[in-house]
Amino acid sequence: MNLDLAPDPLLAVPGPSQIPPRVMRAMMRVVDHRSPHFHRLYRDVVEGLQYVFRTSGDVYPITASGTGAVEAMVLNFVKPGDVVLVPVFGSFSRRLINHLRRVGAEVVEVDYGWSSAPTYEDLKARVESMGLKRIDVFATVYNETNPGLTFRDLPKVARWIKSYGTLVLVDNVSALGGDYFEVDSWGIDVAVSSSQKCLAAPPVMSFIAVATKEAYRKAESVNHPSIYFDIRLMRRFAERFETPFTPAVNYLFAIREALGIIREVGLENWIRWHIERGRAIVNALVKAGLEPFVSNDYHRSNTVLSFKYPTAVNPEEFRKTMYRLGVSISDAMDDIKGKAFRIGNMGYLTRRDVLTLVAAIVTVAAMANRVDEVGIGIFEEVLRYWEPPQFSVDEG
Repeated sequence: MNLDLAPDPLLAVPGPSQIPPRVMRAMMRVVDHRSPHFHRLYRDVVEGLQYVFRTSGDVYPITASGTGAVEAMVLNFVKPGDVVLVPVFGSFSRRLINHLRRVGAEVVEVDYGWSSAPTYEDLKARVESMGLKRIDVFATVYNETNPGLTFRDLPKVARWIKSYGTLVLVDNVSALGGDYFEVDSWGIDVAVSSSQKCLAAPPVMSFIAVATKEAYRKAESVNHPSIYFDIRLMRRFAERFETPFTPAVNYLFAIREALGIIREVGLENWIRWHIERGRAIVNALVKAGLEPFVSNDYHRSNTVLSFKYPTAVNPEEFRKTMYRLGVSISDAMDDIKGKAFRIGNMGYLTRRDVLTLVAAIVTVAAMANRVDEVGIGIFEEVLRYWEPPQFSVDEG
């Protein structure tokens, strides 16, 4: 099938996300990665990343997917035999456990199934009942991309778990910039994320933030076989504003532009845009008769919205028809595959995009269930939500 003349679909998947034209244009540039031009680029990118991670610590860009950044975090900050506590509430916390076991960690799982995230009170009670004498590392996903859950009690849990002398490692690949997250004030030692989700930049880059002296001390004691993901090497090269190996230079120009847009809008407003837009999408689809997969508002992610498939709908046919209408959404994964679809409420998703998304879902669901009329209130939700003035086409 030749799709050269077919329009690209609207990206409403949990990454990659829609990218502003300014960011795409910025990518059409490359410089020597050992030059003064690159040194300036590196400094700008790191300062922008410190802004979105909310940290005064170090942040290192890595030419790799988010999974690469998670692997780098585990390789550098977990030793064989470390007791690592992991709350499990979706596919990526399970993948994190796989990373940890491969480096020889003794993983202690606290399972929350597929429809709820940990709470401080419950996690504390369950861990204390285990009688653990030590917890070397607390490793967790903050925003579970499958099924779409957020660990909102993480700040309280991080403060409590530090009483064990524990290092706190966090995977926040799918919510950095799209929800509140503060490395320094929450007591996080190391956090990772990537470019192609809420930051509205192209895929291929990820980031690792190292915020504390304790994290660096741990890294000095860890021996691992990786050269490419060696944080000590990254730190040494960062002193001269470089990466150890050739990075995706043109993508760094795009990331600098994306981070610059977030600064123009203001991080608080950028996050608010994600929250208000996500709420409008949920409200509109609920009015259309769809049921959120995550029923608890407190646990539901702002950036990955999951819904049960409409009745009388074949999941694969539902997504295929959506794609024919020009909208790309994702199936759920693993144990809940075929039971829910996922929407990426990420990055540069404009009001026009949201209207297209909602209208396509409502159309396919109505066709499957032979519904002739839909309520106007569905589309009023799209019109009413707040957006930054930089992206508004309102007059006056």
